[in-house]
Amino acid sequence: MAKYETTIKIKARDRVPDLRTILEGLFYRKPLLARKAEQLIYSLLDKKRLPDREWATTMQSLECSHQEYYTVLNKLRDAGMITKSSGDWVLSEQYGNRMQEMSDIWASFIKRWRA
Repeated sequence: MAKYETTIKIKARDRVPDLRTILEGLFYRKPLLARKAEQLIYSLLDKKRLPDREWATTMQSLECSHQEYYTVLNKLRDAGMITKSSGDWVLSEQYGNRMQEMSDIWASFIKRWRA
């Protein structure tokens, strides 16, 4: 079993036009946290890394409680979207890799079905 894992809700008939839609599937039980997660991810894009020791500053910039902050971090980490490296939070390729693997597997089934 994986060290970190989480559930992501997927609506097969809905398009996924942006990051917020993906995050709403991750935070389907607490949809307001999707916006805070999106802010955190864009902050990582701009700064490249967020030192864990600056949690109070990051929490203030996201305008969230201590519990919300750690819920956002843990969900993003568990989904493979972020990881901790040398005490800093950074974007991770794990989420995209899993989604690509799933897409490849399904595409191979569709290809066989059409043949």
